[in-house]
Amino acid sequence: MPTKKTPDFSLFNQEVSPALLAQAIHIYQENSHQGVAKTKTRGEVDLTKHKAYKQKGTGGARHGAKSSPIYVGGGVVFGPTGYKNTPLSLNQKMKVKALLGILSLYQKEGRLVKLDIGSFPNTSTKSALKILGNDKAGLVHFDESKEFLNSISNLSHISLYSARRLNVFNVAQSPKLHLTASAVEHLVKRLKLNK
Repeated sequence: MPTKKTPDFSLFNQEVSPALLAQAIHIYQENSHQGVAKTKTRGEVDLTKHKAYKQKGTGGARHGAKSSPIYVGGGVVFGPTGYKNTPLSLNQKMKVKALLGILSLYQKEGRLVKLDIGSFPNTSTKSALKILGNDKAGLVHFDESKEFLNSISNLSHISLYSARRLNVFNVAQSPKLHLTASAVEHLVKRLKLNK
């Protein structure tokens, strides 16, 4: 629903540590996939275990089984095992600092846009496209109507994010970020509370 309050970006003026942002993005990226990749060791490849050729008299180096990692098709040394280690994590203070930092960076670079829902003539995808344009961007919402969100979800170049679960990785994926007034209000409360 439209709100009469003007979004307040004054909180987004914090200095950001590039190392913290890099760490936060790495952690969200790392935890976003299952990590079930697996390679076969020399004990698992289906090759003969016999010696490649006799040890002496060839003039070449000594070799064992063809399953050795030095042969094409042999086992892989120290490859992924199919078991993911314990998920990486950031503490609450670091999460808040990183999110506040990247939003401040976007604000400084002019990549944060206040979105006035009242400017939408209706909840159609056509009117949403007219206002949001054709550039890739993210839209942060909070308790907006289902019809409004449905009209935007049809736009493939716009990613929808809830202000409740917004994180550094979401922001970093969007070259530009549109925020509704209620989303800014919620983010300011959320970040101030955990600062």
